[in-house]
Amino acid sequence: MAVVIVAVAVFAVTTTEMTPMGLLPQIANDLHVTDGQAGYSVSLFGVLAGLLAPFTAIVTGRVGRRTLLLIILAVFTLGNALSALSSTYALFMGSRLTCGLIHGLLWSIVASVAIRLVAPRDAVRATAAVFSGISVALVLGVPCGAFIGHAVGWRWTFVVLSCACALTFVVLRLVLPSLPSRQAFTFGELMPLIRSKTVGNVLIITACVVVGNYSAYTYIAPFLSEARGIDARLIGAFLLCYGIAGVAGNFAAAALLTRFRAIRPILTGLSLTVTATLLLLLIPSHSPAWAALGMMIWGASYSALPVALQTLVLRVAGRRHGEATTSLYVLVFNCAIAAGALLGGIAIDRAGPLAPTLVGAVASAASLIGISLVQARGGPDEVACP
Repeated sequence: MAVVIVAVAVFAVTTTEMTPMGLLPQIANDLHVTDGQAGYSVSLFGVLAGLLAPFTAIVTGRVGRRTLLLIILAVFTLGNALSALSSTYALFMGSRLTCGLIHGLLWSIVASVAIRLVAPRDAVRATAAVFSGISVALVLGVPCGAFIGHAVGWRWTFVVLSCACALTFVVLRLVLPSLPSRQAFTFGELMPLIRSKTVGNVLIITACVVVGNYSAYTYIAPFLSEARGIDARLIGAFLLCYGIAGVAGNFAAAALLTRFRAIRPILTGLSLTVTATLLLLLIPSHSPAWAALGMMIWGASYSALPVALQTLVLRVAGRRHGEATTSLYVLVFNCAIAAGALLGGIAIDRAGPLAPTLVGAVASAASLIGISLVQARGGPDEVACP
């Protein structure tokens, strides 16, 4: 039950992070900015979360993990309420950055929290269950957010998100046991990890994968509606296709990770991601069936990657350095989200709605080549899950 509640917290936070992607045209129009500028509500969110992840993890290193999860949910409740009330672009960005301040801390601790709630033999399954909150956010959260935004206005989406975070806060406070800190660390302890070739390989792999995905996915709404002629009212349905497939991909990755080295699911997932983005680029306009197929392949393949990457991080770090290495992983992951969104924003403003998906396809293909080369040289050294 406790693992499920942590997964719900991941769902609420991920939905908050990703929801603007399905509402960019509405937000941009209401706040009188471009789609690219509206997309910065995702990219700058990610930059702040990533850059602060090691710092917040160190500062809060001796605070109980249950207390930290409650603080995170309280901040997201406030931040979403401020987003709903924002009358200007500056206020909206301020509310998003309020959430970004503490967002990275969640990802620094959530995997280790999940592992502490179960027996060691169930560590991979617990990690997959918690990260299924990401997939379910893409299945239900983001599409429902897009549906609400198109039906009654994007501000109401953030009202609902604020209420969801508040409800999760209450349930988590009642259900989650006390979790005293076990892995407090200092900046000095990060340096050997940064210099480690094994950890460095994992972080480079992570950056390549995430930049490729988010340069395209951040701007999927204008791509589908403007470049592929899909009715804007159906965007939520296409995001739903992505998310449903993502749940399957998430648990397929967990099954593979119990049998193989983590690099194998990463290669498989990235290969299918490249296939999906190429399919979306090559299909003719006004072909909703093909677009839905592309979104489903993309959703299944990419959603397997965060679980596989997080497991790889824990396997190369071991139990003692799990949270420290994860904080670096969060820094790279979120900055890569920001870099991808920034590249996509520049592309869409300069070359139109087709450009971000093209950038994503090229970046993902380059990532696949690079990861294949790493694998050919032996890949990162993995040990048993902590």
